Amino acid sequence: MRDQHFMIDKDMLIRIVSLADLNKTDTVLEIGGGAGALTEYLLKIAKEVYVIEQDKKYIQVLDEKFSHHKKVMFMVGNAMEMQFPEFTKCVSNLPYTICEPLLWKMTRYDYELLVFVVPAKFVKLLTGQKESRLKFVIDAFYELEIFDDVPPEAFEPRPRVYSKIIRLRKKKGNLFLREFLSQYDKRTKNALRQILVKSGMTKREATEKVALTIRPMLQTRKVANLSLAEIKEVIKNFLE
Repeated sequence: MRDQHFMIDKDMLIRIVSLADLNKTDTVLEIGGGAGALTEYLLKIAKEVYVIEQDKKYIQVLDEKFSHHKKVMFMVGNAMEMQFPEFTKCVSNLPYTICEPLLWKMTRYDYELLVFVVPAKFVKLLTGQKESRLKFVIDAFYELEIFDDVPPEAFEPRPRVYSKIIRLRKKKGNLFLREFLSQYDKRTKNALRQILVKSGMTKREATEKVALTIRPMLQTRKVANLSLAEIKEVIKNFLE
């Protein structure tokens, strides 16, 4: 996968796996397997491991390295464009470019926890140190824990920035916000209409309410493309 920096520090790999609290019943999803350094440690404990890797060159490396393992399955392709298999935990050294879209995508899946290595600057968006729409996603869907700093020398090739290990668990929250944000790939008007139809309105009634409540410009925008201010506007106007 693009923008991938592979973890090579054994102590840090062990730390990541320990934070996932794996057991022999876990089905683990790993996104961006690379040469299999993390995969190797996941296989020591988990029941089975699904590894998604976009680069066919690394798939060949993985096939050769783990040819004797029957409990690892490799999936070739872009993680953001495929349906994930059922899993209990996702443990990944994420390609930096998919950190945000993956958190949106995970709102649609059931699991016990996620353990990711992400850029330190990205964590500021999750915690609200830098105001962002991602803070809305975190508040609606996740319990966030932040752990170790990971220095550039823990990777090959070395990134220019420090990283952090984070752990996320699914949580219950504002029902409207969860429903709205989980439809991130739909137009705003369609997402809102579906919520209203679920609540008992007819499609016609729902369409009229959305048309009367939300500015036309926002109605045609996809949920994931709304700015933080626009998300706040939709929520405020729709819930009043």
